[in-house]
Amino acid sequence: MPTPLPTNYDLHTHSHFSDGALSPTELLMRAQERGISHLALTDHDSVSGLEEAYQASQVHRVNLIPGIEFSCHWNFQLVHLVGLSIDPDNSQLQAGVEENKARRWQRADAIHADLKKRGYDVQDKVEALLVKDSVPTRPHFAQALVESGYAKNKKQAFKRFLVPGKPGYIAMQWPSLAEAAGWIQTAGGVAVLAHPMRYRLTRTKLIRLIKDMLDVGVNALEVATPITEPQQMIMLAQLCKEHNLFASRGSDFHSDDQPWAKLGGAPLLPEAVQPVWDQFNPTINPTPN
Repeated sequence: MPTPLPTNYDLHTHSHFSDGALSPTELLMRAQERGISHLALTDHDSVSGLEEAYQASQVHRVNLIPGIEFSCHWNFQLVHLVGLSIDPDNSQLQAGVEENKARRWQRADAIHADLKKRGYDVQDKVEALLVKDSVPTRPHFAQALVESGYAKNKKQAFKRFLVPGKPGYIAMQWPSLAEAAGWIQTAGGVAVLAHPMRYRLTRTKLIRLIKDMLDVGVNALEVATPITEPQQMIMLAQLCKEHNLFASRGSDFHSDDQPWAKLGGAPLLPEAVQPVWDQFNPTINPTPN
């Protein structure tokens, strides 16, 4: 019998079913190579990659945690909720997925129109980047702009395009924090505030967000990421203890050309926190029907 992998969680990753570079099969193979024992596939507004991911997890001996990532608004601020240990077939979750996909398609059409009006027609290249059931995201547009010669790389594309005041920027109307949390919870999942330090909130505002999260049933923070500094982790761990929050660990991996989000690259959780996987539903079957 093969020796089991040491316990090693990465609970925030993406495949090409949203804005990642790898297929779910490639992602699971890479996870095994990196010594990851438990991996959550958390594509943006999509569960389409979970069936393939589950099949690959059996081959590569990695425990798959079915997940998703929703964008939502809190107090006029864009925040992200990761849903872990979800039932991907839940009807209310599926309705939320379709609602956010419709929003993304509307934005994509508007981005296409704005870019084309300004002399940047990249629609064919964007469509060539998509896999079945995926939706165009801003990284798809950035890659298409690079391939069309309008930017040297994606970093430059996000400086010249797709941001406020630049060609291709279209504001989004995301669901509320309560709506996104509800979709995750009705699917039996655990809702986690992703990468809390990226929102550049003061401690006071972060505490206000935490209190509003708790009011709608979000009781976990992503404490450990590859870019979370040690002092930040200490502060987040303290907030977890003060507010009875669970702690998560994830890389937010998209591709190998983003070394700041290396697969499996998040540090270990501080010992004082309660890990989010203590809440996972053991009866969830990660294979969609």
